[in-house]
Amino acid sequence: MVQAVVHSKKMIIILEATLVLLLVVACSSDNDDGVTGADISDFLAAAGSSESAAQLLRSGSGANTGIWVNGSGKATGDPDLGIISLGVEALADTASEARGMAAVAIDQTIAVLKSNKIEDRDMQTSQFSISPRYTTQEVARCSGVSREINPVVSPSLGMPAPDSPDVVEMIVVQEKEGNKCRVEFERVLIGYQVTNTLTIKVRDLNNMGNVIDEASEAADDLIRVNRVSFTIEDTKPLQNEAREEAIADLLTTAATIAELAGVELGQLVYLTESGGGVPQSFARIESAAAFGFADSSTSILAGELDVSVNVQAVFGIAN
Repeated sequence: MVQAVVHSKKMIIILEATLVLLLVVACSSDNDDGVTGADISDFLAAAGSSESAAQLLRSGSGANTGIWVNGSGKATGDPDLGIISLGVEALADTASEARGMAAVAIDQTIAVLKSNKIEDRDMQTSQFSISPRYTTQEVARCSGVSREINPVVSPSLGMPAPDSPDVVEMIVVQEKEGNKCRVEFERVLIGYQVTNTLTIKVRDLNNMGNVIDEASEAADDLIRVNRVSFTIEDTKPLQNEAREEAIADLLTTAATIAELAGVELGQLVYLTESGGGVPQSFARIESAAAFGFADSSTSILAGELDVSVNVQAVFGIAN
């Protein structure tokens, strides 16, 4: 209790001394000699302050003291894992029919994947959905009782194949003299769509193109290849390599700054790291087999991947 009271009295003395110092600085603003940092420290010491208070004023205030530096490092490696997002998409008049079409196609696709030595643990359903599909048709509505209605295929949709679910009939109303007509747009159900998407890990990168081609042939026109990406399954060796380079860069920068500033580099007081995550490269591809080019194969190039690490540190300034 006595120590706490003594400490409080010392803090009061320091605050009083600081106020007196501010008055001295204000009064001596016209003095050519000015007030130096050493004068401030001596003044506080004479006023009975602790050595830590004087040291705080000599070195600056708060967390902004010291030398702040950044360092960066990068390591490059070859991908060892390919990731393919592919699936099937079926459209039919009923949800049941669309689901059945998608089920057959995805089962055939999975069989092909297994024949290419893709294990069960490397196949995962990433999306499954059943949803209605709509289109918009233009309808002319006329007042009066005398009108003729002729169904025609929308010219904006081209000439789709017969029985295609994308065929939309538009109602064209032939106006009789004296009738008033207006054009309206209606949403029309054209069927139900089922989507079943898989995320596949391919460990033999040389077989990536063959996997895509055979899956495309198995699912035929229902196949959808969304994207292909590459990654490195174990990045720790590359992270360590990049980290060493980042620390070396940081130390070199800190030493250079201290030398240029004419001060001695002090102890490391703070260090943090960012980056070093698992790298991935993405590429959109189109399978030749999916577009009917059976004699062509899909070429897949893995390239290289970079692992980057950034570090930030704060060093003290030695007295």
